Amino acid sequence: MTTGGVEALMCGIAGELRFDQRVSDLAVTKNMCNAQIHRGPDEEGYYASGPVSLGIRRLAIIDLTTGLYPLRNEGGTIRLVFNGEIYGFNTLRTELERHNHKFYSNTDAETVVHAYEEWGTECLDRLNGMFAFALWDEPKQLLWIARDHFGIKPLYYHKGKDFLAFASEIKPLLVHPDVTVAPNDRAIGEYLSFGLVDIGEETFFEGISRLAPGHYLLIHREGVVEQKRYWKPRVSRELGGRVPHEEIERTRQLFLDSIERQLVSDVPVGTCLSGGIDSSSVVCSIKKVHPRGAVSTGKNIKTFSTVFPGNSIDESRYAAIVCRTTGAERNCVTPTAEELWRDLPSLVKCQEEPFRSTSIYAQWRVMKLAKERGVKVVLDGQGGDELLCGYQPYYVYYLMTLKKHGKYLKLIAEATKSRAMVMPVFKAYLSGLAGRSIKRLGHRILKDHTTSWNGLVLRYPQHEAKPRLVRAPVSDLAAILEMDTGITSLPSLLRYEDKNSMWHSIEARVPFLDREFAEYVASLPLDRKLRNGWTKYVFRMAMSGILPEEIRLRRSKIGFETPEKMWIETEIRGRLKKFFSDPALRATEWYNPEAVRGILDRPSLTSNEISLLWRVLNLELWYREFFTSTGQSGGQ
Repeated sequence: MTTGGVEALMCGIAGELRFDQRVSDLAVTKNMCNAQIHRGPDEEGYYASGPVSLGIRRLAIIDLTTGLYPLRNEGGTIRLVFNGEIYGFNTLRTELERHNHKFYSNTDAETVVHAYEEWGTECLDRLNGMFAFALWDEPKQLLWIARDHFGIKPLYYHKGKDFLAFASEIKPLLVHPDVTVAPNDRAIGEYLSFGLVDIGEETFFEGISRLAPGHYLLIHREGVVEQKRYWKPRVSRELGGRVPHEEIERTRQLFLDSIERQLVSDVPVGTCLSGGIDSSSVVCSIKKVHPRGAVSTGKNIKTFSTVFPGNSIDESRYAAIVCRTTGAERNCVTPTAEELWRDLPSLVKCQEEPFRSTSIYAQWRVMKLAKERGVKVVLDGQGGDELLCGYQPYYVYYLMTLKKHGKYLKLIAEATKSRAMVMPVFKAYLSGLAGRSIKRLGHRILKDHTTSWNGLVLRYPQHEAKPRLVRAPVSDLAAILEMDTGITSLPSLLRYEDKNSMWHSIEARVPFLDREFAEYVASLPLDRKLRNGWTKYVFRMAMSGILPEEIRLRRSKIGFETPEKMWIETEIRGRLKKFFSDPALRATEWYNPEAVRGILDRPSLTSNEISLLWRVLNLELWYREFFTSTGQSGGQ
């Protein structure tokens, strides 16, 4: 995307297609859009024709001409509501113009309209960006909804007997008069037992599904719905030898190209900065690409961090090094337990589904701070860990992969060099902290659950005859990376990011998930990512001369964390005791409040106890927010 009148859409979309003989009520779609007005406070636009209605709420990122939306083709037979950005769309636009397509706007989204006319749904193979959209093909009476390759932008839907409704968030679907939902027992059981969220298409609302990353739906007028996965992560299983210099240079250039593309904006752009390698690389690469400052960032990049002075999780020293090196402006916030308790109702409503830990609050506060400082777009380091093997357990899986392939000399060398990193992981597994103690603890608090643990295979509470399984052999690192990128790790992180940012009317961009960069690093042999005892090896090499050495050679990893144990064990323990003694508790179908109070009476709490207490609290607050005492959607 380039400047000079080019337009982009960050917003919330919603709509429906009726399968019965009713005309779609545009007032319903308008109500759905208003339920997510924080996603697009600047403008609204609607289209209705017979069985279909489409709506959009727009957040102005680049100076948009009003009244364009929903977008259309030349003859008005195709209509589009779109949330996101298409990077490098000018090349695609030029190709489409050679095929005699006429553009009436400068939007990147209009390329989707004409690309669909030219190539049908296969046009998705030509797109690089973050997006969720709905396209109505009037002649075919066909509604096409799609989500980007990694699922950066969200899209939810409800399919009833007589209609299908969709929206960027869950709350809009809850105000639809024909949508009835209930708590999803299986999702709740998986969450309480193992802290799992965002697995597959199921949400915590029975009756509402999320469109999975890299998927689309074709919804026909007569009610037939086709689902297709058009893309999935493909990670190389090769174990190469030496690292060619060309790979390092290519990794470096593709990342800088991604940064350049994602800096384009007519409103101020800042960055989230934890002090880790990924977020620090974003800040330092901006400085590399624009030494004197970009138009969107100004001379001094605005960075936003959470800091906890004196606490072991505090990374302010590293963030300060990055800011000092680049001349970036530091903006910091120190959330407290009292503030967390105060903001929890808003945070639960913002996230719409339960989440794993209080760390989400740290990110929520960072986005709030960015808004207060006048920033409308932030760049973040999400995705770097899953693509480049940033989590310590990956090294254990790497060693097991080497063993499986008979690479014994390499295994010995890597095990020796990574000893300090992998030993804590092995110790946690052997001591049972990875699962068995969770099982024992869970049986005291949770109700009617049967669980088992077998390596990386989790069998969830059997609320149905066939419980879901997530499988990844510990000796197949590539399969684990593909699973984490597409199913178990990254989808939830992207959900947190999108909801937290858009709640504050901020667009979050993730340069590591630029398709060109991501697909390239995924194609590299596994020992480019883990090598000589280092995580993210090829990326560390690529950032030489860009990142300060103290950051580039960091082995510790924290991120946007909070002092959760201290908060729950000491600072809000009294509030929690009072909370779980309230006779008006609403979600006790799934947990035993007496057992919760018993845990809270202990003088000290384990990490597993802290985690489970948080999940039970989060579930209770979520249930209060979204459901009445009858278990039906309250409609927000």
